[in-house]
Amino acid sequence: MNIGVIGIGYWGKKVVREYIDLYKEGFIDSIAICDLDEAKLEPFKEQVKTYTEIGQFISDIDAVHICTNNQTHYEIAKTALTNGTNVLVEKPMTMNHDQAYNLVEMASETGLVLQVGHIFRFANVIRKVRELYRDGFFGEVRYFKLEWTSLMLPIKDIDVIWDLLPHLLDIINFVTGEWPSRFEVIGGAYRRDELNEVAFIQADYNKDFFASIAISWLQPIRRRLMEVVGSKRSAVVDCVGQEIEVYEEDGSKNRIEVVPNNTIRDEALNFLNAIKTGKNTFNSAIVGARCVEMIERVLNNAER
Repeated sequence: MNIGVIGIGYWGKKVVREYIDLYKEGFIDSIAICDLDEAKLEPFKEQVKTYTEIGQFISDIDAVHICTNNQTHYEIAKTALTNGTNVLVEKPMTMNHDQAYNLVEMASETGLVLQVGHIFRFANVIRKVRELYRDGFFGEVRYFKLEWTSLMLPIKDIDVIWDLLPHLLDIINFVTGEWPSRFEVIGGAYRRDELNEVAFIQADYNKDFFASIAISWLQPIRRRLMEVVGSKRSAVVDCVGQEIEVYEEDGSKNRIEVVPNNTIRDEALNFLNAIKTGKNTFNSAIVGARCVEMIERVLNNAER
């Protein structure tokens, strides 16, 4: 199988390194990478085939992992599917739900694999929380609290809601199987004239539980935390450090052991397995499209 990666920026470089390791281990036959900026290709030229033009790149591969800017996801994925190429596209799948569902239909009609890079579905810690939730470990879950913050420069032409919220909505969906029915949103821009750099979101899940979400590019402390507050016990989850601290009703606390895993590698292996078996599990295109639809609803409710 010939794998391609397009978009060799901060994240794309990480992805390419994982595919190189998989190539060395015999999981794939070859790797090709593509970027308009030839300088970004230079560090990998001795290990992979490089392209600066998308047409020939897509024609020479069986599957593509799209790591380009959000605004380009749709056209690149559409080009790949039209060419008969399987697709794993980073989140958000597209920038509007009509485009997202169009890609879903294209993949369905052609029998190609279309997946979305909701990376935390592959984290052992999130899978453990899902297991605990479904086993009733927390009792009745009353609410989730999530903080996704760091200090970073704003991304040009991108709202922080598009950048960070897909992770959080998808984590809750993966754990509970639910999507929000209603949102209340406050956002703000401070270092530029428009597009939110911070947002506080209250998401109502059909009154079964709610989620309180804070996302920010302004906060100096980097956090990737989820709290699960239940009637039996609660937990604080470090989603990147892959640690779970449990709080009992009597105030005592303990840790649940989780073996951290390489989420990019496991996502890539899942993509390869889906192509080989035809079974598209864990991060289907429908999930990606529903997430885009939710983000649009959040933005429509945002106040500044």
